[in-house]
Amino acid sequence: MRRLRSSVALPILALGAALVAVPVASAQDSSATMRAEPPQNDLYPATLDFGTGLIDDPVAWVSPASGDVWVQTSAKHIPYNLVNQATLNTSAQWNTNLSIDSHWGGRYELGFSLYSQNPEWGFFGQALLNKEEQGKWWPAIAVGFRNLGPYPHEERMLVGHDVSIDSTGNGADITSPYARHFHSTPTLYGVATKSFAIGRTSDASLTLGYGDGLFSDDGGLGKSYNDKGTIAKGLFLGGRYAIHPTENTRLDFLAENNGWDWNAGVVGTWRGISLGIYGTELEEGSKSPTKGTFYSVYNYTKVNLSLGYSGNLYDIGRGAMLRSRVGELQREETRLHLELAKREERITALDDQLRKAQAGELAEVAKRRQTLESEIQAERDAIQKAEDRLKALQQGDQKPPVKPPQSPPAAPDSTKPPAR
Repeated sequence: MRRLRSSVALPILALGAALVAVPVASAQDSSATMRAEPPQNDLYPATLDFGTGLIDDPVAWVSPASGDVWVQTSAKHIPYNLVNQATLNTSAQWNTNLSIDSHWGGRYELGFSLYSQNPEWGFFGQALLNKEEQGKWWPAIAVGFRNLGPYPHEERMLVGHDVSIDSTGNGADITSPYARHFHSTPTLYGVATKSFAIGRTSDASLTLGYGDGLFSDDGGLGKSYNDKGTIAKGLFLGGRYAIHPTENTRLDFLAENNGWDWNAGVVGTWRGISLGIYGTELEEGSKSPTKGTFYSVYNYTKVNLSLGYSGNLYDIGRGAMLRSRVGELQREETRLHLELAKREERITALDDQLRKAQAGELAEVAKRRQTLESEIQAERDAIQKAEDRLKALQQGDQKPPVKPPQSPPAAPDSTKPPAR
């Protein structure tokens, strides 16, 4: 069993005691007030390399929402070119990782990870054998695997395989000489996690597990691979304390031992977008040639960064469908607006035609009415004259009726020749 430096051990022990004391105190308070709330089923952040968990350690937890996914990229400062470090630029000194993790049925996790820029890759996953239950003391238990792929000699930094470039510029995958004795495909583990609700806006959890491969195989390098930090071979443990400053914001404070080193960090999450900063190998201190042949890779404190996104495939799919539907509705709305504008123009034109037609019809009707009224009046006058004559006859008037004056004869046409 390797021992930590006292200057590092005290803060880590204090953090561990706090992680234990806070849930215990909370449990006592909740039992005193007879609170029946279950632990918050809060989402865990993605680890640096393999799915959800702490910093490097897995946890016995699978999201209850089927289809939840985590996409994350992380970077660890490791100038691991042992031949000529002077040739490395800033970007080459950061080993980057990309991982995609998915959870299904509340029991199963499956993911894929790219380990570095070379790139190497592997699958990971786990199955939740036992879920936590409200009011029960036993923890959640899960078994899982990591580094399932064609790269059997990966070590804990995931830089065991490299690319060799020949004089013609062609590259070939190679196994670094110092990593040939690692056997980490696949890495298997078992883990138990117990969570505790703390009030309404925070929760904490403790995790304990054991694994082979990446958790325990030192490739025969001994202290050059890991000088200090191991509690027991293959044993890993850690804790998390999560708070919600706002409804859409979460802060995760993480501390762990991944079987080799002590790590700590914080992850901030807002609406599924997460940003994390971590310190790993905190017990080792600064880099020094006195720490072994591979001092540029192992046995010194490293800075790690992560950027990720978490969401649900079904929600994303529904959102994409809704966005597509919204687009269709917007296009239909635009088409209807154009159609309405054209129909309004048509209505205006028809109104003009109608007004003109009505004006013309009214003039024609008025003229026809005047003609009819004149004819009716003439008929009435004739009827009145006939009635007057009939009345005169009945009274014995024998005078002949007054003939209406005849029209004068038409003037002869001077253009015609006289008759012979």
